[in-house]
Amino acid sequence: MFIIKKKNLFIFSLVILLCVISYLNYSINKFSLLETSQELEEYEENKLAENIELNEDEQLIVTKEPTQEVVKEADENLVVVDSNESKIKDIISETSKSIESDILTKEKDNFFIESRLNINMEREKMLELLNEIIDNDKTDESSRKLANKEKMSIINTINKEKIVENLVRSKGFEDVVVFVTEHSVNVIVQTEELSNSDMAKILDIVTRETKAPMDNIKINFR
Repeated sequence: MFIIKKKNLFIFSLVILLCVISYLNYSINKFSLLETSQELEEYEENKLAENIELNEDEQLIVTKEPTQEVVKEADENLVVVDSNESKIKDIISETSKSIESDILTKEKDNFFIESRLNINMEREKMLELLNEIIDNDKTDESSRKLANKEKMSIINTINKEKIVENLVRSKGFEDVVVFVTEHSVNVIVQTEELSNSDMAKILDIVTRETKAPMDNIKINFR
């Protein structure tokens, strides 16, 4: 009888101990979860505050309007290209006359090298100017169309000149410079003399490739 009671007491004590352990474990876990939840809540609050500050900064940057001083400075630094139609034609005409005069009066020494270099440089300047007019926001539509037309005309003229030069060289001439304008075609060949037969060959090439009237074609030799 005593043994049974003792056994029951032991079991009861063991149950009580398990209950105490379970309660302590529950309390510890609850405290840990509470602490973790508080830390998480604090972390989320801090991140939310950071995001609010960041959004405010971004909004300030996006909505910031340029000051009058900035706008004025930008206007002063803007390069405006004169895109008047008559001005475009005048510049192209003057450039062509300058090149033509140069190749007709240049001395014989290094004539072909220097003439070709000068033509290329002047043409590049013209193309740069036309591109500036085309890309300028303040250029009116008619001037932009004219600038595009003149640009394509210069490119086509350059191609014609190269074709004529290659064809003339193929006739046995050591070197040749060809310069085409709206109203004339200048051909200067490197030779000691130029026969009527040579003249006829060159004229045939030039008229066929440029469609220029024979009266507008000038052939010289050096």
